[in-house]
Amino acid sequence: MIHLKKACTEDLEKEWLFVKDMPEDENGLTNAWYNVSRQDFEEKALPEMIAFSEGKGLPEGYVPETFFFLWDDDTIIGQFRIRHYLCESLRTGAGHIGQFIAKPFRGKGYGTEGLRLTLEEARSIVPEEEIYLRVLRNNPASLRIMLKNGGRVVAEDEEHYYVRIANPGKGRYPDRAEAEKLLAEAEQCNPGPWGNHSRTAAHCAEKIALYAGLCPEKAYILGLLHDIGRRFGVRHLGHVSDGYTYMMSLDYPDAARICLTHSFNEMKFEGYIGKIDTSEEETTLIRSKLAEIIPDDYDRLIQLCDAISGAEGVMDIVDRMSDVKRRYGIYNQGKWDRNLELKAYFEGRMQRDLYDAVEKDSYRPV
Repeated sequence: MIHLKKACTEDLEKEWLFVKDMPEDENGLTNAWYNVSRQDFEEKALPEMIAFSEGKGLPEGYVPETFFFLWDDDTIIGQFRIRHYLCESLRTGAGHIGQFIAKPFRGKGYGTEGLRLTLEEARSIVPEEEIYLRVLRNNPASLRIMLKNGGRVVAEDEEHYYVRIANPGKGRYPDRAEAEKLLAEAEQCNPGPWGNHSRTAAHCAEKIALYAGLCPEKAYILGLLHDIGRRFGVRHLGHVSDGYTYMMSLDYPDAARICLTHSFNEMKFEGYIGKIDTSEEETTLIRSKLAEIIPDDYDRLIQLCDAISGAEGVMDIVDRMSDVKRRYGIYNQGKWDRNLELKAYFEGRMQRDLYDAVEKDSYRPV
């Protein structure tokens, strides 16, 4: 069975034999303990690895780093390292994860599986919304491993490709498969066009994020779940508090936040369009949370996508706002103007037309 295990004293003998044979530097992953004696490994190298994972004894400029060994049954076949967070040198350099597979085991899928397992571990360690990795341009095998695990190349120079992989998980937001499952279950509870509206918003958010330098995976998931409060029945403002409470109960605060902010592009309770059908407690919740939040680009992104997403596809933002005005008899001018500002803001970030970016003329939710 293939599994990851942290460096530990109980596996000292096999860890030593593996580490001493690792190259000093291969494809950018350095090994300070090449050809180390058993005594030095036991007394110096292994204690240092364990201490580094706890943030102890770090050299100046270093961040905590956890060392994992990749095992196939009782044989060590690789080493993976997670740097717990990014300092500036890591942000423009080696990134969060280092990886090494011993030569006899290469080309057999161990690298792909090892990185998948490492990314699972990273969810409980890394605070950033994306995992950063760097790979040499002359190392296409490692690049393929990253791309198979959801990576996308965001930059390159003469020597390296720079790759990012979404970092969902508890304390953030669900992964793509879980988000799609949550929406499907919600539609069974309360069928309606809101489901395809959510899929359109997710599509738009993903496309805009890709061009605007945001995390496309996170954007897609937040777009998909922004109206998840409709799971609990036909409500107006109530779907905001229902969605927030539901996502918080699942420990997805980033998604909960979007359930709240998507309806308030001015971040004012008074800007809500529709029936105020919340209890006093729910209204207090919405007001208090809105007052606490400083909107970021994901709040703004989903507010924009909500304003261009119909159940049958992407709509012109003015047509969409006019449709809402016809249905409710009013559309706050400040909210109207703010949506147009959001359109201009993201077009500036993307350096392209909004409707071209979101494939307005061709996209249809499925």
